[in-house]
Amino acid sequence: MVNSNIRIKENSQNSAESQRGEVGEIDTRAPFQSVKAAVSLFGEVALKRKPTIRRNRTTSSENVIDKETQLLLAQKEISRIKHQLEGAETTKSKALSELEKAKRTVQDLTTKLTSAVESKRHAIEATEAVKHKAKHLERVKSQNLAGTKACKSELDTTRDQYRIAAAELDAAKQELTKIRQDFDATLDGKLAAFQQAAEAQRTAKVNAEKAGELTKQIEGMKVSLEHLKATSLQAQEEHARVVEEKGRRIKECKEAKEEAERKLAGLRREYDPELVKVLEVQLAEATGEIEVLQEEMKRVHASDMDSVKVVTMELNEATRTLQRVAEEEASHREMATNLRKELDGLRKERTTLEGLQEELERTTSALKVAQEGETAAICEMLSAPRKITMEIEESLKEAEKMRSQAEEYRREIEASRKAAEEAERELQAALASVELAKSAEKGVVEQVKQLSGKPEEKVVGSGWIKIPVQEFDTLTMKVEESTNLAEMKMAAATFQLEAVNAKRVEAEKKKEAILKEIEEVKAATEEALRQAEMAEAAKRTLEGELNRRRQEEHDQAVAEET
Repeated sequence: MVNSNIRIKENSQNSAESQRGEVGEIDTRAPFQSVKAAVSLFGEVALKRKPTIRRNRTTSSENVIDKETQLLLAQKEISRIKHQLEGAETTKSKALSELEKAKRTVQDLTTKLTSAVESKRHAIEATEAVKHKAKHLERVKSQNLAGTKACKSELDTTRDQYRIAAAELDAAKQELTKIRQDFDATLDGKLAAFQQAAEAQRTAKVNAEKAGELTKQIEGMKVSLEHLKATSLQAQEEHARVVEEKGRRIKECKEAKEEAERKLAGLRREYDPELVKVLEVQLAEATGEIEVLQEEMKRVHASDMDSVKVVTMELNEATRTLQRVAEEEASHREMATNLRKELDGLRKERTTLEGLQEELERTTSALKVAQEGETAAICEMLSAPRKITMEIEESLKEAEKMRSQAEEYRREIEASRKAAEEAERELQAALASVELAKSAEKGVVEQVKQLSGKPEEKVVGSGWIKIPVQEFDTLTMKVEESTNLAEMKMAAATFQLEAVNAKRVEAEKKKEAILKEIEEVKAATEEALRQAEMAEAAKRTLEGELNRRRQEEHDQAVAEET
């Protein structure tokens, strides 16, 4: 029954639909079979209609993404630089705080070390006292075998005090070791801070070098700018000269044209046909010349305009260059100012660090002095007599050496005196040979005069003698030989005398230096003897004090025994 009803309804619907379609009514059927078909249909239409819009959107979105990425990278770079600056500031502040902490630690360690040294000294004194007391009690115990209970109790208390003092001494040693470890750690921190300060100083030096290079570049730009200014001024002067020449030529052309027009007007008034033809020819020639001048003026004007354009372009370029140079100079000045400020800050920090370093060194030296004070005093007292004795022996050896050198210099002076006397004797001999040469020369002159008395020789005037050439050459050679020999002897004697004088002066200087050294050695010897006497007196005083204490202990022991 149900199936039959459905079929009937379908048939009735189909028949009704066919009748409606035939009548021309509106089709109200569903245009899509399903939602999927509608989506696919509209998706295809959208894909067909809007391909270009999507491309434009993709390109614009890509540009936006690129710009955003660039912006993000720039922001990251800025943030990185800020973090670096913050890190540098924090490092600087940490270094300063560590320096302050190190300073406080050094002060605390100094106080602790002072207290530890005091406690150590007290413990050592207590230990020594306990030892002396224990030894005394042991001696008393050995002397009195049947000692009382009071002595035993006193011995026990003394032993307890000795144990307490030993424990205090161990504690003081441990505290001193801990203080030394803390001090080493503080020194390591101080060294790290100094390294950071040195790195900052190196960076400031590099920045100063960069500032110097930028200053040199600015100076070079200024020089080029001055050159450009001079070139532009020269171009402007050339342009003014060309314009003036152009105006002069235009004025000449105008005057020539006016003169031609006046002549033409006068000739027209006279009106001679032949003259008119001649004038027309002249006018044509003048017109041609005027056209040539106009063409030349146009070319000059064009060249002037080109030169003006070139000069204008150069001037504009120079102006832009000047602006850029001014901007760069301003930026460089600002950079240099910032670098100077940073350099001043680094210098202040460096002075602060140097002051802290000096204070640390003073503290270190104080610690070393505090640690080495006791042993140094004892060693000095023990080694002073031996050292003074050695110094005295060395002074005596040096004085003996000086005496031997003085004797040697005396012998040298004596030898130099003998050499001077020998040189003086040689000088006297040389002078005597000179006198002999002079007398020989006089004898030669006399011989010449005698030879001139021959009958074949003639006297020409007063004082002039005529002799043969060979005899004259022989006499001249003899005179020259004697003169040269005398001069050589004189020079040798003078040289020897100067050498002897120089040696004598040098020997005198050495003698004075040796005498001065001998005086210094004597003074040092006297000072060493004085120190030896003082050390001997101190030694006697110390021995007397030790003997006095021993006597007091002996008297006290005897009194206790009685």
